[in-house]
Amino acid sequence: MHGDATRLSDLGVTGPFALVLDFGCLHTLPPDERAAYVRSVSAVASQGATFLLYGFARPPMFAPMHAGLTPAEVSGLFGGSGWDVVRAEAVDRDAIRVGRARVDRSFELWRYQLVRRTA
Repeated sequence: MHGDATRLSDLGVTGPFALVLDFGCLHTLPPDERAAYVRSVSAVASQGATFLLYGFARPPMFAPMHAGLTPAEVSGLFGGSGWDVVRAEAVDRDAIRVGRARVDRSFELWRYQLVRRTA
């Protein structure tokens, strides 16, 4: 359920955590839930925390969900919430396999490294 990632502290996830990992959540959230997600993650992350984020810019051709997240969106969403994007790069498609097959050429996965600013 997407709503869970937008209310971590309500679910007993309180932190503070020095490392946060998202591999495939934010990019599937509807745009109107993304700001709540950022607030939720920020609330459980310590000052100076590292956040590793993986998300589709474009999902695989036959993905069952609408997904998408651009570097500009990541900067916009997190920049105003005390995070700095220190790395944003596309993952090499040839290094990713689903089962024994390589992903289709429409697939575009990005990885981001963000650091929470200290007060």
